[in-house]
Amino acid sequence: MSTKTPLAIFGLGRMGAQIAKRLHKKGFRVIAWNRSSEPVKAIKRAGLFGTNNLKTAVAELAETAKKARAPRIFWIMLPHAIVDDFIFSKKHLGAYLQKGDIVIDGGNSFYKDSMRRGAKLAKRGVHFFDCGTSGGVWGEKNGFALMVGGPKNKWPIIEPIIKALSAGDNYAYLGNAGAGHFTKMVHNGIEYGMMEAIGEGYAVLNASQFKLNLSDVTRVYQQGSVVRSWLIDLCRNIFENEDIKNTSGKIDSNGEGEWTVKTGHELKVDVRVIEDALKVRRESVILKNQKKFSNKIVALMRKQFGGHAIHKR
Repeated sequence: MSTKTPLAIFGLGRMGAQIAKRLHKKGFRVIAWNRSSEPVKAIKRAGLFGTNNLKTAVAELAETAKKARAPRIFWIMLPHAIVDDFIFSKKHLGAYLQKGDIVIDGGNSFYKDSMRRGAKLAKRGVHFFDCGTSGGVWGEKNGFALMVGGPKNKWPIIEPIIKALSAGDNYAYLGNAGAGHFTKMVHNGIEYGMMEAIGEGYAVLNASQFKLNLSDVTRVYQQGSVVRSWLIDLCRNIFENEDIKNTSGKIDSNGEGEWTVKTGHELKVDVRVIEDALKVRRESVILKNQKKFSNKIVALMRKQFGGHAIHKR
């Protein structure tokens, strides 16, 4: 049996399944839970312990942690809207949490919610970490970027897990509970602005009289230019492999950009670029805006890095 700290992962969506599999490959004992059965079947095929029975998952972790003489670590990868219910409800994980347990929320929760959850769990003797997780559908292969907040005295327990998930050095303990999700929130706000600028730039290129080959333009941008980046790399994939014409420019949003704008206003910080990018996403539901080339590129970038669904015309 591995001497590494065991843990249970709850939620096997795009990110949760990748986190579970990367840790498994790194030699960690991972117990994986998901409410629906198909993701559980997939995780079992990858060689992990999987179940859709919460009690079974907790019992398996308890036994494994006892043998390893380690605390029970519960890593949650669920939509932010249901995290409270899952952690605190007696119908879910709240029925099983004990003093000394560690809970890590690796999803995209609002940082103030993470601060509140950390304080509430601390009263029960449960240690809470919020982990902003970036890397999209490429994280399992290339490593994730991880931004962590929580009790500093417990950080050495979870750092080996965080390091194994990272690409090597792209992780950090950043402060008390809330710091991780705050940093990830701002990261996503920056992402909004960068993607919108790239989309608009390509829209100008596409509208010019020169009939530019945008794949060739991107190949030039990719090396040695000031704008070279992973997002530019993904645009190369878009121009070579995606059906831009039949893609709708409707851009979905998960809320982090809006949180960044609201927080900027609270802190009296000028965030006009992120705010304008957020406005574009809100307006992308309008039919005429779904024809905008820039909107299509932004929607396809989201698909490329995060596996997010796109809409067809």
